[in-house]
Order: sequence, then C-alpha cells, then structure tokens
Amino acid sequence: MGHLNLWHVNKAISLLGSTSFVLPVAGILIVMLWRRHSAVSAARWLVVLGMLMGSVALLKILGHACGFRLFDDRLTSPSGHAALAAAVYGAVGVMAARSLDGWRRGMVVLGALGLVVGVAASRILLRYHSVTEVVVGLGLGGLAVAAFAQSFNRMAPSRLNLSPLVLALVVLFGVATYALGDRTNAEPMLKHFAYLLREESPVCGPMPPLNSFLERL
Repeated sequence: MGHLNLWHVNKAISLLGSTSFVLPVAGILIVMLWRRHSAVSAARWLVVLGMLMGSVALLKILGHACGFRLFDDRLTSPSGHAALAAAVYGAVGVMAARSLDGWRRGMVVLGALGLVVGVAASRILLRYHSVTEVVVGLGLGGLAVAAFAQSFNRMAPSRLNLSPLVLALVVLFGVATYALGDRTNAEPMLKHFAYLLREESPVCGPMPPLNSFLERL
C-alpha cells in the first residue's frame, strides 16, 4: 500500500511537468509579459519555448532512431517534462526574484525550484527516463531560462501581481491535469518519425557510446 501511494505521489508530481499543465502556465506568463511590458517581450518568450520544444523533439527522434548512450546510461529520449518544468518554473523564479521582495520572493523562488527538482526526480523514480535523459532535459530547460533572464532583465522593472485569479487558474489547471492525466501523444508520434528515419535514412549506423568519443579527447 505504501509503495502504491508513493507511486501516485510521484505520478502527480510528474504531471506538473506535462505539456497539458506547463503550457497553460507558460501562456499566463506570456499574457503577463504582454500586459506589463510589450508584445515583443511576450513574443520572445514564445520563441524561446518553441525552440526548446523543437530541440527536445529533434533529440527524441534522433535518440529513438539511433539509441545513443552516455557513460553506459540510456540517452534515447531527453526528458521533455524536466525541460519544460525547468524553463517555465525557472522563468517564474526569475520574474519573482526581480519583481517581488521579502518573504513572497523567497516563497515563489523556492517553490519554483522545488517543482523543477520534484518533476525531474519523479521521472527517474517512475522509470520513464534515465538519469542522463533527465539531466539533458534540465540542461535544455536551463538554457531557456538563461535566454529568458537575459531578455527579462533588460525590461523596465514591474510588480509581479500574484492575483487570486492567476493562482486560481494555476490550481484549476493542476486539478484538471491530475483528473485527466497526461493525454499528450507526442512520444508515440516521435517514435514513429524515428522509425521512419531509421528505415529510410542511413543517418544512424552502428554507433559506440558517446563517452568513447570523450575518452579520445
């Protein structure tokens, strides 16, 4: 019973990194950037997210097609959950660090960090991804946060309004995601593309583990 309950806890935490929850939260950030700064700043954040998701999808296709390994650990499918969680919740932390003060700043920053760590750990504990795949996902999300922070720090300071409506929307997305589950079908589709790539193109021949290349340096 305890093992089953722990599985449900990890599953619920993992859903906080799913596209069905994270993308609506990212959408709220886009609206806030638009209203408090400019349409250009909102568009930049949208471009960063698009590049992140495109990079993760491309690496997943290549990984499923070629079966990469790094230091004898599986690197087939970089964790999109970890990447999106790091990017979106990291962006919330960046905004909070500049826009809030006192205990509210610390609460939001620690909460964002806790969500990122929780989602990343849950993907490993549920055995959906290897440690390497989660680390790669976190790295990609970290690059997205760095790009967002560089752009956000150039904007004029403004207050981050944690209104009850915004918090209620986030809670609503969370409840709906838990009730419906992660219904995205991206992974099977990417696996199908990878299968076509492997069958129709010789891009993935027999490959040694990636760490063998590092050992030669």
